Amino acid sequence: MKSNYSKGVLLITLTFFLIIVSAGCERQEEAAPEPVKNEFVDGTYTGFSDATDNGYAWARVTIEGDKITDVKLMEITSKGNEKDYETYSYEASVEAQQEMPDRFIEANSAEVDNYTGATHSSEKYKEAVSRALDYARGEEEDGKYYDGKFQGESERTEYGYAVALVTIVDDKMNNVELKELDGEGEWKDFDNYDYEPAVEANEEMAERFVEENSVAVDLYTEATQSSIRYKEAVENALRHARRDPAMDVGEAE
Repeated sequence: MKSNYSKGVLLITLTFFLIIVSAGCERQEEAAPEPVKNEFVDGTYTGFSDATDNGYAWARVTIEGDKITDVKLMEITSKGNEKDYETYSYEASVEAQQEMPDRFIEANSAEVDNYTGATHSSEKYKEAVSRALDYARGEEEDGKYYDGKFQGESERTEYGYAVALVTIVDDKMNNVELKELDGEGEWKDFDNYDYEPAVEANEEMAERFVEENSVAVDLYTEATQSSIRYKEAVENALRHARRDPAMDVGEAE
């Protein structure tokens, strides 16, 4: 009888001890929650919008402590020139370029209201900021390029430069449009251009980029300088389209 009593006391004591230990472990776990992972990695990131007939926009976004702390915005014309907002005649566009950075900072997001009277500029800014934030997240993306149309320009020389509009669909160059400007910054009119190899190169090089899905194509005979400018312009358009800013754009696939 006494033995059974002792066993009962021991069992109760062990049960009570286990309850105390278990409760202590739970309190310890509650006191040390897992750290919250930041959405963004600190740094400065530049994103580009799709291009339209009027050009595109870029956004340079600075992240500190998981917050957007600074935003620089700029629109680029179809000729590859930065808009001069000090002399630009459309006031709403000027105001949007000045006002939109504060909206992105306050929202800590690319999802903000468009600026009244400057819808197209606002949409370009939002797309550029969104892509800059994609870079800031540091996550692997599906695919190498964003779908869309992207503009790139070649290096400028005294003889002019080239502009390329590259349409990307499912990581493929679906269409390439090539243009050249002369040393005065005016569009070359290939319908009335008197140097035939340059006219032919303008059409042929675009087809080569699409067929090869790459900037690594042969130069067009007797239009070497134009060919080099086209390749530089297409390469820069692909840089604007890439999902990983460190990716080599020598190949589009």
